[in-house]
Amino acid sequence: MKTAAVVYRSRTGKTRRFGEEIARYLRTQGVEAQVSSVGDCDMSQLATVDYLLLGCWTNGLLVILQHPDEPWLAFARDLPPITRARVGLFATYQYLTGSMFAKMRDALTGKAPAASLELKSRNGRLSERDKRALDQFVAGG
Repeated sequence: MKTAAVVYRSRTGKTRRFGEEIARYLRTQGVEAQVSSVGDCDMSQLATVDYLLLGCWTNGLLVILQHPDEPWLAFARDLPPITRARVGLFATYQYLTGSMFAKMRDALTGKAPAASLELKSRNGRLSERDKRALDQFVAGG
């Protein structure tokens, strides 16, 4: 069975809910998915998963200068090298994600393969489009 780690940083609970919905959907597709916050994540287990999905809420000045917050960036700095997993990113936002995904990718440079999935949600819910993107991600496309 394939395995996934869904690791998030949430400020209001919306990103946590989004991560939980992602994991719940992956389970319906036959993937054993575990969810944890960046503060509770067991980093040693990340080396053995098939899929690693990393999420954060969008921090910034409404519509400009979006970036992950410091606890997420500290998690990324401490991340052991990920060589096995396919990596995906997810974010929740109020107005726009703007440069959020670019900043997340920058923080992961040298730590993990390039992210092949980006999901975003204003309300913390998984859309039908997100489900199709997850299906492609799991299928390797």
